[in-house]
Amino acid sequence: MPAKKKRTSSKVKGTKRRLKRTSKAAGPVASARANLQLAPKSRRISFVIKNLVLFAVLFVVSVVIASVSNNEIVEQLFWILAILTAFVAVALVIVLLVFIFAGRRKI
Repeated sequence: MPAKKKRTSSKVKGTKRRLKRTSKAAGPVASARANLQLAPKSRRISFVIKNLVLFAVLFVVSVVIASVSNNEIVEQLFWILAILTAFVAVALVIVLLVFIFAGRRKI
């Protein structure tokens, strides 16, 4: 009679294979997190200022169009657009203030 193979050994091999797969999947993620770096302070602040100017201009344009418009639907649409752009502009002002005052303190 031929010798039977042990089932426990095949289960152990399957477990080792699964462990190898998860370790390979976790490897690139861990190395990507280690290489993650923030942009320099001047680039972050200039990015926020550019977006702040963009949304401020969009706010002014949408308010002007809303006040000049004769059509009620267009007027309401541009007032909603003005509110949204003002909200984003205020958020960008807060981010800019955080960048400025966080730069003074060493965290």
